[in-house]
Amino acid sequence: MRTTFTTSLLIGALAAPVGAIAQSSEGGDLAKLAFQSVDTAERGYIDQGEFSNFGGDVFVSMDNDQNNKLSLGEFLSWGFGLEQVAEDAGRAEAFETAMRVVFAFWDRDGDNEITRTEHRQSLMSDFRRADANNDAVLTEEEFLLGFSVNVAARAAINPPPAE
Repeated sequence: MRTTFTTSLLIGALAAPVGAIAQSSEGGDLAKLAFQSVDTAERGYIDQGEFSNFGGDVFVSMDNDQNNKLSLGEFLSWGFGLEQVAEDAGRAEAFETAMRVVFAFWDRDGDNEITRTEHRQSLMSDFRRADANNDAVLTEEEFLLGFSVNVAARAAINPPPAE
């Protein structure tokens, strides 16, 4: 139960637009709590092991039919805690499209399912991409700004102005 709650809390905080987190003390507190829940060793950063373990918990919570594969429906229904934020912003369709793009990238073999292996590989790729200084750990800032779900959700819900 705690894992599911923590997982939902974390994904919701990560996927929230960074500007919204900065403007809301509740959002800031939530983001800090979420980061700390992944930082199980309480060192102020997340290493690859913690990130991988957390990812495994997320996979289990998404895999509703427990077949060790995520369908697009399972992936989208999990929602990352942001459906309401997107809906309130009038950006529900854009959010769904962004999550479909993340799904497509994580579905490495293009068979319309994400296996545990594909999920783990995708998370590790995301970890490396988010690790801006290549020190093999993620600070809270790297985690919030670089994780693919966060980047996609932020772009969908709070897109940059057109030039």
